Amino acid sequence: MLARDDFHAHRARPPGHLLTIAQNVPQRLILSRTRDHGISLAPLGLDNLVLDPRAGVHIAVLAPAARSNARRPVMAVTENAAANVAAYGALFRRDNGTRLRYALHGRIPYDDTAALQRLCEVHRVSPALRELFLTWFLPLCSLHIRAGITAAQLPGLLKFWRRAHLARPDTPGSDVLAELRHRVAAGDMRWVMDVRTLSRAIPEYPVTHGSAEEPEGAS
Repeated sequence: MLARDDFHAHRARPPGHLLTIAQNVPQRLILSRTRDHGISLAPLGLDNLVLDPRAGVHIAVLAPAARSNARRPVMAVTENAAANVAAYGALFRRDNGTRLRYALHGRIPYDDTAALQRLCEVHRVSPALRELFLTWFLPLCSLHIRAGITAAQLPGLLKFWRRAHLARPDTPGSDVLAELRHRVAAGDMRWVMDVRTLSRAIPEYPVTHGSAEEPEGAS
């Protein structure tokens, strides 16, 4: 059900334990569910039923990939989620010339918003810089710290983030950005914890839906 090449940059970080877990799947998968929300199966004659969310999450990635003509989309998931959805994604990972793969990331403690707010107030972090920390830097960290980011790590990461932002050059060289794209495509995320390199990759504006472009190969 799952192979090494189903993971982004699998050569750098082969997820052997997930391959073992993914072998334990039932012979028959039920793809329909009775839920209030989801992708309706009514056009197939299955009224009041929706596609199982474990299959639906793959379609949620493939749909925008098709609109942007991206042939190699990458779906960011935790290791637990990958183990849970892999069997349902078997029919979707190779679809009409499109190759969908998983990128493993660690959990981000977004639920502790009060602590984050206090940290930003103590360190006098502006709302715009806080937004960029939450929506851009922490997701990148989660691709590097795959064991998961803890609440205890947030103060240190915020200080590191401020240092990198203060060191940001006016105009990063195109050769630097090209190198970063290459490293992201290869799954090498160590640059995220290097102040000098990170400072050259920081986007100008807070990242909201569609407000900043992703590096090539990190779709």
